[in-house]
Amino acid sequence: MNLNHAINCDFCKRQTLDAQILETLMSCEKDLVEVARGIVKGASDPFSGVIKFLQDRPDGASLHGYLVHRVLMETFGSVDEIPGLIRAIASHVREVIRQSNVISIVNEHPTTERWGSYIIKQKERMRFEVGMEKDSLVLKNIVGLVGMEHGVEAPLEKITVKPPKLIVTLNMGILHPQKVLDLK
Repeated sequence: MNLNHAINCDFCKRQTLDAQILETLMSCEKDLVEVARGIVKGASDPFSGVIKFLQDRPDGASLHGYLVHRVLMETFGSVDEIPGLIRAIASHVREVIRQSNVISIVNEHPTTERWGSYIIKQKERMRFEVGMEKDSLVLKNIVGLVGMEHGVEAPLEKITVKPPKLIVTLNMGILHPQKVLDLK
């Protein structure tokens, strides 16, 4: 009688179905994290790998922040091991949206990250265009990231990746000074 009841009970069927759906979703998430981790690890440097991971999705597709966080943790091992600029761009993400070559990031909250002697301030919403210039990855038309050193703040205008260095161009009105920083 109990076996017959379990077969015909809608609650029991729903519980079994829910468990199967959860198992399928967890398997898909694990596969996605492994593929993303491979993208980050397979790049010439960690920063380019993270940008490639954020960009290599269908146009207009949204990526949830918890998945970005899982990929960073699986790739680098701990928050302290994530390079400063990557933490500034991707560690407090609520959602990432890609439209063509522009990546928009909605963060849980504004934050500040140290990158060597440099401090990067991230706003709740940021956006940048991903491109190539002279065989180097470039983030340009950056909105929502501010660099600070020695008490002077300036919006980041462009980041050029030239491993093992990054060249950060600041927007200070008519001046566009550059700062060369280590990738890590």
